[in-house]
Amino acid sequence: MVIADDERRYVAANGAACLLLRLPEENVLKLRIEDLVSPLHRSSVPGLWDSFLSDGTQKGTIELAMPDGALVAVEYSSRAHVEPGRHLAIWMYPPGRFEDPEPEQPPKRGLLTAREREILAMVAMGMGSSWIAATLGVAPSTVDNHMRNCLQKLGARNRAHAIVLGLVLGEIGLDLDAAT
Repeated sequence: MVIADDERRYVAANGAACLLLRLPEENVLKLRIEDLVSPLHRSSVPGLWDSFLSDGTQKGTIELAMPDGALVAVEYSSRAHVEPGRHLAIWMYPPGRFEDPEPEQPPKRGLLTAREREILAMVAMGMGSSWIAATLGVAPSTVDNHMRNCLQKLGARNRAHAIVLGLVLGEIGLDLDAAT
């Protein structure tokens, strides 16, 4: 999962994205979207980006150009404007059937309790269960129970999917300024 700004610069990357790219997060944050696009397709990035911002979503399969020169096919699903000037992409490797992170008829906001929203937002900002538990003064098992409830209520397959659904449905927002 990566987040880019309006200038196509990466401003956040989770551990899975860094592992896929074989780069630490600080190096990913020095890159722009076109830096990871196959050289054969780089010239199409500005037009695709404009379409993405206009349409609000984009998904498909793309070959990422790894820093070592290798090309790796990934399936992606992206949502523009998850926060002002912030755009989210989830990469799935190896590519396979990627289910749309947005249900056909999204439920109304208010599915999650205030505590579940608080914990899901903390997970979205990269905090683990133990860290969240220490911050909130609860047991790690309590945090895990709240996350299980989030997954069930949102119909999410995993934590990353829950974050996307939480953002799409307005259950959570991202405070990227607090993360730096």
